[in-house]
Amino acid sequence: MHVLVTGASGFVGSALVPVLRKAGHTVAVVGRGAGADHDWSPKSLAAGVAAADGVIHLAGENLFAKRWSPAQKEVLRNSRLETTRALSELCGELGTSCLVSTSAVGYYGPSEAPGLDESAPRGDDFLAQLCADWEAATAPASDGGVRVVLLRVGVVLGRGGGALAKMLPPFRFGVGGRLGSGQQAFPWIHLDDLCRLYLHLLTDSEASGPFNGTAPGPVSNLELTHELGRVLHRPTVMPVPAFALKLALGEVADVLLTGQRALPKGARERGFVFEYPELGGALQDVLR
Repeated sequence: MHVLVTGASGFVGSALVPVLRKAGHTVAVVGRGAGADHDWSPKSLAAGVAAADGVIHLAGENLFAKRWSPAQKEVLRNSRLETTRALSELCGELGTSCLVSTSAVGYYGPSEAPGLDESAPRGDDFLAQLCADWEAATAPASDGGVRVVLLRVGVVLGRGGGALAKMLPPFRFGVGGRLGSGQQAFPWIHLDDLCRLYLHLLTDSEASGPFNGTAPGPVSNLELTHELGRVLHRPTVMPVPAFALKLALGEVADVLLTGQRALPKGARERGFVFEYPELGGALQDVLR
């Protein structure tokens, strides 16, 4: 299969492209850098889509790079909705067989439910609305007969980047701790499993609609804190109060102080097997 990938230079994309190639697929990349095969200009993007059997869409501004000012919220929306809509329109017009588009478990909003599968309703905060609009932007592809997969990704744990790279320094120095109460859910997935899941959903001709990209062993922030301390052999006795996070991060802090126990019901029903179903094993692998 010839696969077109957007956002291939990011944390997930740079790990996914080798996985696709190892599985025997040829890969072309959409980006703004010198190493990209196609850029986002209409002509170049159309050429990339026309040559592709399937498309994996990862591109989008980092959700947590800056405080969510009104201007930054517009940047987050535009970086997702405009690219997704343009890509989806081309997929529908040119007859691409499959579009796997990225979303996030933030779709469900803050929740204390014991488990949320893909049938759960969306939340009503900014991130939930952003995810809903992001997913809706794929409508031109599905209207054109394209098989569309929406992968709602949790917190990705992997080497060399992502959320874990930002979390580790205080833990390594023995001053890590829970965030707020620590009772909030922490929906996570190992980077290797996420890459394999993208590949699985791309090549499964019966897979369509939303799928939670999270591990089947959900934990709380407190459980994550304890597990990190155990793996690193460091104490975890320095909690970060909720008010301090809100002062430092603004509205972004609400995402860290809440969560959702999103379960990968759809992936497991489609026969996907997780290599890292439990947090302890995942952290041991990432931090070894």
